[in-house]
Amino acid sequence: MKRRPAFVAAVLMASAAARASAAQLSGDFGAHDPSRAIRCDGKYYFYCTGPNCPARVSTDLRHWTDAPPVLRGVPQWAHQLVPQAKKDDTWIWAPDVISVGGLYYLYYSFSTFGSKTSVIGLVTSPTLDAHSPRCRWTDRGLVVASNGDSNFNAIDPAPAFDAQGNLWLTYGSWNAGGIQLVPLDKKTGKPASKSYFLAGGQAAGPEAPYLHYRKPFYYLFENEGVCCQGVKSTYRIMMGRSRSITGPYLDKNGRDLARGGGSLFAGAHGNEVGPGHMGIVAKDGQDWFTYHYYDARQNGRPMLGLDLLAWTADGWPKAPFTTSQYALAEGVYVIVSKASGLALSVGGDSADGASLTQAVYAKGKSQQWRVTHAGDGLCRITSIGSGKVMDLWRCNGADGTKIDQYRWLDNPCQHWKIEKAAGGFRMVSLGGGGAVSVAGGAKTPGAAIQEFQFRGGDHQIWRFQRLGN
Repeated sequence: MKRRPAFVAAVLMASAAARASAAQLSGDFGAHDPSRAIRCDGKYYFYCTGPNCPARVSTDLRHWTDAPPVLRGVPQWAHQLVPQAKKDDTWIWAPDVISVGGLYYLYYSFSTFGSKTSVIGLVTSPTLDAHSPRCRWTDRGLVVASNGDSNFNAIDPAPAFDAQGNLWLTYGSWNAGGIQLVPLDKKTGKPASKSYFLAGGQAAGPEAPYLHYRKPFYYLFENEGVCCQGVKSTYRIMMGRSRSITGPYLDKNGRDLARGGGSLFAGAHGNEVGPGHMGIVAKDGQDWFTYHYYDARQNGRPMLGLDLLAWTADGWPKAPFTTSQYALAEGVYVIVSKASGLALSVGGDSADGASLTQAVYAKGKSQQWRVTHAGDGLCRITSIGSGKVMDLWRCNGADGTKIDQYRWLDNPCQHWKIEKAAGGFRMVSLGGGGAVSVAGGAKTPGAAIQEFQFRGGDHQIWRFQRLGN
């Protein structure tokens, strides 16, 4: 879901701050939901969420300047299909662009927050250079629509070619409809036949899909977690791959993304929180990837990120900042609530599903936890007393879901991202996207431990006191 808080509006302002990553960017690179970067007549362009589809241009992918927006108001047909939107609403969401037979096809979505009444539209132009007399954006109308009765949401479009040069569109959804894929007529840019279901069942998401072909695999990137909360966002880029563009897409552990699977590609790192909306661009014989992030040094302002894309020996894409970084060393710890000073404990028994609570630390093994690095920056947190792992109950990503212990199943609801937070660490569920929290901020023994969207409270921050190996 895309939102329009003040920090998103800030992307329309120039920012000259450099980011501490592989590529130092400058100029106007504030962006939320950026499209892929695409080359046209010696320059690079990208587009993003905002009024009339904001645009940026660069000669080198590093220094970006503001360019004229694509639209002159959202088309009337789109307003008719999304009546909840205000008549003067010009905000479009998550555009993406691709070159097709001498034209540039730019897809965008138009919706309102919290609604499935959404449309994906298409405009085309012979060039992306807004100052060229050849630049003429033509409205091609509706591509996909959804409403309250639909099982998907027509947002976040991303076109792609398959190995045979056929054109497809992936999109969706932030609901049970998940990520959809539909073949397109290359002449019209409109659907040519039925759609396919690629990914769904994740506890928080998925949305913001992007497809990339690198022989012999198609790679599907999608976002899970919560966006649009600035530095409190839990957005992250997940991935799977398939030998067929229509799937099934499997993660590194063989789990189908259509059944809740997904391997982490990029999570929070340093000042960059909540990466999202993947794109890939080739330059000088190397693959680069673009994304947005919320800059912790600028009060969570969304910015464009650019990094080199590496490939592992077994053919998986690798973000340079994600797979090797851990905020906490492996070891055995007492995990103490910053708010209450009480220790994270297993409540009373060793059974699967036993709830976690907080209690006065009494040196019991049910209050001691082994942190093990599980790859991709994720951790397994195991009770010394029972040998079972911290688990998000039934993989339910809703606020208030209990945190329990369960035998190791190697699923996303048993993988945790341990990240630095004010005065300690937060534990974020890969499956649900929320943070381990003391229910109600209680400071008394026996209080329930549950998952809630991270909002920075002390009851969501934990201190890890190492005991040894």
